[in-house]
Amino acid sequence: MRNLLIAGAVAVAGAAGYMLIQPQSQDGAGVSPLAYVPADTVFYSGQLEPFPLKDYLRATTFASPQMSQDLLEEFDDQSSAQHRFLGSLVKAYFIAAESEERFQQTFALPDQVKGLSYAVGLMPVIRYQVTDEAAFWALFNQAEQESGFQHRAGTAGEQAYRAYRFSDEKSGRSIELILAYADGWATWTLNSALNEPADLEVALLQSAPADSLESAGVLAGIAKQHGFQSQALSYLDHRQIVTGLTSTDGNRLAKMLSRAQDQNNAGRGLEQLRTPECQSEFGAMAANWPRTVAGIRNKDDMQITPERSFMRMSMVVESNNKVVMDALTSMQGYIPEYLQKAQLFGIGLGIDMNNFSPALGAIWNDMLEPAYQCQPLRQMQTAVRQSNPAALAMFTGMAQGLKGIGLGVQDFTLDMSGPAPVMTALQGVVSVSADNPMVLFNIAQGFVPQLAQLQLPADGSALDLSDMLPLPPELDVQPMLALKGKHLVLYAGEQGEQAANQLATVEPVSNGILNFSVDYKKMLTPLLPVIEMAAEPEVAAELAVLKQLDMQVQVDLGTNPQGIEIRSEANIRPPAQQTAAQ
Repeated sequence: MRNLLIAGAVAVAGAAGYMLIQPQSQDGAGVSPLAYVPADTVFYSGQLEPFPLKDYLRATTFASPQMSQDLLEEFDDQSSAQHRFLGSLVKAYFIAAESEERFQQTFALPDQVKGLSYAVGLMPVIRYQVTDEAAFWALFNQAEQESGFQHRAGTAGEQAYRAYRFSDEKSGRSIELILAYADGWATWTLNSALNEPADLEVALLQSAPADSLESAGVLAGIAKQHGFQSQALSYLDHRQIVTGLTSTDGNRLAKMLSRAQDQNNAGRGLEQLRTPECQSEFGAMAANWPRTVAGIRNKDDMQITPERSFMRMSMVVESNNKVVMDALTSMQGYIPEYLQKAQLFGIGLGIDMNNFSPALGAIWNDMLEPAYQCQPLRQMQTAVRQSNPAALAMFTGMAQGLKGIGLGVQDFTLDMSGPAPVMTALQGVVSVSADNPMVLFNIAQGFVPQLAQLQLPADGSALDLSDMLPLPPELDVQPMLALKGKHLVLYAGEQGEQAANQLATVEPVSNGILNFSVDYKKMLTPLLPVIEMAAEPEVAAELAVLKQLDMQVQVDLGTNPQGIEIRSEANIRPPAQQTAAQ
C-alpha cells in the first residue's frame, strides 16, 4: 500500500505541477476565477494566462518511466475495489508519460492550458482547462470498468459532479474525491464530514465567497511588493495557517479543524494552541513571517519551446523581523563569480565570520526575549536556552576574516580500461576567500603536517602538491595551490586555473549565503558506466533514463529587503534523437 500511495502522489504532482498564476484573466463565463477563491485560502498557485503545455512536455519528456514489477503486482493483487481504482489511475499515468501526445490525450489537456489550485478551508481545489468533457471522463470511466469501483452522482447548486468515496474500515471514516466539469474546466476537490455543503458549493463555483482574492487584491499586492510578473505568482499564507490552528472560527480552516475536534475527539493537540496566549503569541510570530511567495521578475525568466524549457524563479520567505533579518544580512558572505557560470558541479557557502558570532547571538537573544506564556512556545524557549551558541562562537573565532568557501568542477574524465576506474583528468577549483587568507593558511598548517614546511609565494605563483598530498591511485590529477589576492585556491586543469586566476583582483564582497549548481548530463555521463557495473540488472536498466537527462539547475540563497530569498534556475532540453524526430 505504501508504494501505491507514493505512486499516486507522483501522479497527482505530475498532473498539477504546471499551475502558476495570472490575475487579470477571466474564464469562459466572463467572470474571473479569482472571484471564487476565498481570501482566507492558506495557499494559492495558478496559471490563468495560457501556458505552452505541449511545448513544455516536449522539452521535458524523456524515456518512458518504468514501473517496478513489485508495484505492478501490487496493483493486480488488490482485493479492494477502491485500491484497484487508484491503481488503474496510476498505471494510466505511467503509460501516458511515454509521450507528450499520449499524456495530453489521457488527461484531456490542451496545447495551451490555464489552471489554478487553492484551498477552501481543508478542501484542496484544483481547476484546469480540458479539451472536452467526454475526453475528461474517459480516464475515470476506464478506471471504473477495470476496478469495479463506482461513483455517486451528485449536485451542488446547478453543478453536477461525480463522488468517489474512499473508506477506512478500521476507523470507519471516509472521504470523497469530487470531480466536476463545466465550461471547458475540470475541478478536483475533496468532500468529507469536516466541511459543510456550502463549502462544496464554493469549491464548485456555485457560490462566491464574501471575501475573495479578487476583491482583496492579494495578488496585485504581492506582485507590487516583490517586483514579480503577474503571470507567475504563488504563495503560502502563514497567518491563515496560524489562525486556523489557534482559533475556533477565525477562518474556514479553523472551523473545519473544530469539527474534526468535535467529531473524532482527535483535536486534543489543538487545545494547547487554542488559548488566548497562544493565539496572541503565534499571531505575532506570523505577523513577523507572514507569507512565503514565489514568482518571476522578468518575462524572459520563463522561456518554453519544444527545444528548451527554461525557468528562473524566486521564492521569498517574507519577514518583518528586523533583528533577525539584520543579523542574517550581516553574516552573509562571498560566493565566487565562477559559480555563477556553467559548472558540471558547484557549491558555495558565503559566511562573514567577522559578523557570524554577533549575528548568531542576536538571533538567539531574539528567540529568548519574549516571555512566552503559550505552553508550546515556552517549551521551545527552554530548548533554545539549553543550546547556548557561546561554544560555537569560540570555535568560529579560529576562522576570523573568512568570507566564503567555493568548489567548482568544470569537467572530469574517467578511464575505464583497467580493473577499477581512474580519474585521469580533472578541471576544477576550491577557493577560500578571506580578509587575510594567509592567516587561515597558517592555521591549516598546524592541522595538516604535509603543509607545515610549505612556503606559499605571495606573488600568486602556484605550488604543485602532487608529492605532498596522499592522493589515492584512482586520482591521477595534479593539484596546484596558490594565493590569488584575497583568495586561497586549490585547482587542477586549465579551466580550474582560469577560474583561480580570475579571483586575483576580486574583492570578496557580501553577495550570498549559499549557492548550488549541477549539470546532470555532464556529471552523470562519465559516472553511469561505473554505477551500472555495480548495479543490479533491473537497476541498470532504469539508469538508462538518466543518460538522456539534459538538465542544468542552479540555486542561490540570500537575503533581500523583503526577507529570505531562494533563487532557482532550471534549463531542460529533450534528448537529441527526440528533437530530431520532432
